[in-house]
Amino acid sequence: MHSRTTVAALLAGAGLLSSSVSAQTHVLEPVVITATRVEQRVSDTLSDVSVIDREQIEAAGQSTLTELLARQPGVRTTSNGGMGSNSEFFIRGAESKQNVVLIDGVRVGSATSGAASLQYLPLSQIERIEIVRGPASAVYGADAVGGVIQIFTRRGSDEGVALDVFAGAGTHDTNEASAFLRGGDERWKLSLGASVQRTDGINASNRFRAASARNPDLDGYINRSYSGSVSFTPVRGTELGTQFLHSSGRNRFDSRLTTDDRNEFENYSGSAYIRQSWTEEFSTTLRVARAVDSYDSITNVVSSFRTVEDSVTLDARLKLGVGTLFAAAEHRSQDVDAGVIDRRRDIDSLQLGWSARYGAHSMQLNGRHDSFSGNRNKSTGNIAYGYHLTDEWRLHAGYGTAFRLPSFNELYSPTSNFGNPDVGPESSRNKEAGVVWQRRSSRVSLTAYDNQVDGLIQQPATNRPVQNVAHATLRGATVEASTYVGHTELSASYDLLHAMDDDTGFRLRRRAVQSGTLTVQQHMSRGRIGIEVMLSGDTYSSARERDRLGGYSLINLFGVWKVTPELALEGRLNNLTDKDYSTAYGYATLGATLFIGVRYTPRF
Repeated sequence: MHSRTTVAALLAGAGLLSSSVSAQTHVLEPVVITATRVEQRVSDTLSDVSVIDREQIEAAGQSTLTELLARQPGVRTTSNGGMGSNSEFFIRGAESKQNVVLIDGVRVGSATSGAASLQYLPLSQIERIEIVRGPASAVYGADAVGGVIQIFTRRGSDEGVALDVFAGAGTHDTNEASAFLRGGDERWKLSLGASVQRTDGINASNRFRAASARNPDLDGYINRSYSGSVSFTPVRGTELGTQFLHSSGRNRFDSRLTTDDRNEFENYSGSAYIRQSWTEEFSTTLRVARAVDSYDSITNVVSSFRTVEDSVTLDARLKLGVGTLFAAAEHRSQDVDAGVIDRRRDIDSLQLGWSARYGAHSMQLNGRHDSFSGNRNKSTGNIAYGYHLTDEWRLHAGYGTAFRLPSFNELYSPTSNFGNPDVGPESSRNKEAGVVWQRRSSRVSLTAYDNQVDGLIQQPATNRPVQNVAHATLRGATVEASTYVGHTELSASYDLLHAMDDDTGFRLRRRAVQSGTLTVQQHMSRGRIGIEVMLSGDTYSSARERDRLGGYSLINLFGVWKVTPELALEGRLNNLTDKDYSTAYGYATLGATLFIGVRYTPRF
């Protein structure tokens, strides 16, 4: 009752606030790139997408990237403790290694685990995030069974020199400091950023964890990150550029009662490119990139894992009389050094795509062929069609295939006879349909999907190698709605997910059947305040519906107040009611946490 009364009072208070400027003047329709690798307005894309802009990132306050993603439609995350702890993320029920993560177009992640370490990516260096829900192997190749998350780092601009300095502190002796400088003109654009974030953390283990692994110490975290970019336009139509993001640090965790268990991590992504517009209709981009995922797990022994992924991509865009044609050729290599695993995998790919709108009709076609080490090949494709009933109503439907390559652990790990070099890719077939209503700053969408995943890689029994033995159904629907009422911004989402192991009839681990979010923001002439409500149904933390975790609801508050045009106070209170909940069996989560910061943004 107390939680309901608090929410009602806060919503009522937000509705009574006034503003001297219209929030709707700030509403611009987002442009997405990730859905097709060609720029499109959200209203034109036939994919199920979300865009998180810099304003939303700053409103996240103390939150981590995984916490920010957990508030997005169709995405759920779990954590083995507080900040920096091992995390998983699910898109439409597909687990971390069944999704692709990109940073500025560069694929990142560990080839041993098969997943990206989102918990180590600093929000301070991110400009925007695009999420594509649904299979995207026909665009991005292996592992895009559930979807794609693309992170864009902060860049230079041609609007003069601007500085962004931030310092903040909060609960659990958490503090953060960052500085970002950008500038440029018509020819040059430059940016450089740095940040440090640290916390004493919490005891990551709760009473359900085995006593032998329940070390009562605090599990702290520190992250130091740097980013930068340079682009140069020597002549009209030619652009040369480079960008990078580097983060390193340490997070502590519990695996034994008396040892000081910790991970020492270092992640890097960077690329250099040449973009050439040969004519008004035809352009190409050549990109060379490298991503490094490295960490040492230090317990009573030291285990080291390092993945270096290099890629070379040449893509071309051609504007046709109807639509845009996209083609790409790519070479990727994955080098792994993980003690007992020292291996390399090469992947060569060809892709072709076409997207168009003609009158009331929209179409998207993509096809891709991937060849990888071991003389194996995989072809994927997708087709989507949309019909505009009116200027405000649109129907759309699509079908796509995807696959996931086995991780290096699944192929080669000798531990418990786990690895199997003959195991093959997982594959999926997805059908979806939806309806969208959009009028100026208001939008409502409903998307229903049915994703059948075959050949799931599992270990059939202890001390037996993994096999392609399982089949899963990921079926559900996502509803999104957003609008303005005066100067009050409202947004909400609801997810219904049926994620089942079809061979056993049990729900898949760590997937909630129902989840949702509600956000209310009141825009004012000198800032904004907001409230978030997050809801999640129960989950099972282990296979065959073991280790049940109850559902939960969380209330978060946030706000920004501009003292001057250049100086702002930012604050966030997460888990207002100090809810005791868990997203992973045996691991604690943060209770009520307060974080307050000051941001200084002068222009020169």
